[in-house]
Amino acid sequence: VVGVGQDITQLNQVMADSKRIADDLTRLIETANAPIFGIDVEGKVSEWNAKASSLLGFSKEETIGKNLVLNFITEEFKESVHNVLAAALSGKETANFEF
Repeated sequence: VVGVGQDITQLNQVMADSKRIADDLTRLIETANAPIFGIDVEGKVSEWNAKASSLLGFSKEETIGKNLVLNFITEEFKESVHNVLAAALSGKETANFEF
């Protein structure tokens, strides 16, 4: 019989710390006093906080997985919002974009 043991105390601590930080960031996003949304590389909504819901009138459940520009941006701003998001996804920064 051969046995191997390893102390994983430090690994467990790192995992607990990571979970705590992720929980803190989730709470920060959800309770922020500004609309915060996230999109994936296909432009589909992956995050939608409470302020975005109250300002824009769409619940998180209504938006998650749907294309942001096609479904939630008015026709007059679709092209400019699409261009800004495409630039952001390619690593180009756009400061203070308003529509």
